[in-house]
Amino acid sequence: MIELLRRKSWSPYAAGAGLGLVSTLALWLSNQLLGASGAFETAASSLLKTAGSPLAKTPYFAFVMPPGLTWQIILLGGVALGALVSSAASGDFRFETAPAQWIEVFGPSRIKRWLAIFAGGVILEYGAGIAGGCTSGLAISGSLQLAPAGFLFIAGLFTSGVVTARLLYGRKY
Repeated sequence: MIELLRRKSWSPYAAGAGLGLVSTLALWLSNQLLGASGAFETAASSLLKTAGSPLAKTPYFAFVMPPGLTWQIILLGGVALGALVSSAASGDFRFETAPAQWIEVFGPSRIKRWLAIFAGGVILEYGAGIAGGCTSGLAISGSLQLAPAGFLFIAGLFTSGVVTARLLYGRKY
């Protein structure tokens, strides 16, 4: 089992089966579905409240996404910790400011790359709100429940990913 965890890459079938098992166990043991986008909104709500912003009193941040330490924030921390442990166990851990193909596409400017990352994150979070959940919440947990929206989201996710990759990288990748 340890050797399996140390592999640099996994079969997509094994990873999918593992994700399905984790999703099912999360629902069964904690009555919570996997989903991460709400963690960012809850963190924003907490920051707004701490800063004394009037936005913290809007109905969305006061009632829909109130500040606090939620299941999703703990899940997101666990994902980050798991990625760190996994990369250390496989010998892949290293600090990296950008993958080589990002430098090829966006150039040497770190500011330009960070702005692209930030803009992509904002668009992704906005899209997740419109769709009713993020990749993990809608695609994984939604399809786990056989929700049609989950399967439609997966189709849209792959389609938009292929189009975006072609626009950014051309036929190189």
